Amino acid sequence: MVCLSLRYIIKCYDGLIIHDRANRLDWVNEELRLPRNVQAIYLRPLRRKAQYGLPVCDLQLRSYNVQNLEFFADFALRAAYYLKLPVSGPVPLPRIVERWTVPRSNFVHKKSQENFERITLRRLIQIKDGSPQAVQAWLAFLRKHAFYGVGMKANVWEHESIDVIKAMDAAIAPAEKSLQHRFAQFNQQDLEPGIPLSKLVDTIQPNSSRAPLTGVRGH
Repeated sequence: MVCLSLRYIIKCYDGLIIHDRANRLDWVNEELRLPRNVQAIYLRPLRRKAQYGLPVCDLQLRSYNVQNLEFFADFALRAAYYLKLPVSGPVPLPRIVERWTVPRSNFVHKKSQENFERITLRRLIQIKDGSPQAVQAWLAFLRKHAFYGVGMKANVWEHESIDVIKAMDAAIAPAEKSLQHRFAQFNQQDLEPGIPLSKLVDTIQPNSSRAPLTGVRGH
């Protein structure tokens, strides 16, 4: 009887502890507030408002799995918000459907075939009114934390001033100086002082080939 009573007391005590923990969790969920960054996971991604609406980057995401595609698209939108990039999307693009028909077996007189199908899902995310540095940082962050099974393709537009040609011409001179020591090895030099190299090449006659059917014999 003593053992049974002790077991009953221990069991009741464990039940009180478990019940107390459950009440404590309920109290934490009701009374305490989660951090803002934790609450944002359960909400829609925040967005910046575009002032001019000029597109600077189109990011296309491709995947065979819709769950991976939607997850990474949501991740890209949240990263764009914290980099202060106005973003629109993700816009569903037409699916790419590919089909293959192959023999069911390797028998030469096969009677049946088998069909395979692969569907590629796509989403388009567009960045507007973003600086080139912020766009490059956003793309680098997405490449660093790329999700498995999701491919990325980005088209980036940059705006230059009217004097961009002058800036390109000014950048050529330092490049020529840096490559001058490399091009110096390709200078043409005459073998003899009196005979130019061009005339020396003309005086060299190719050796006659003895391969069959290389010459024409007269009759």
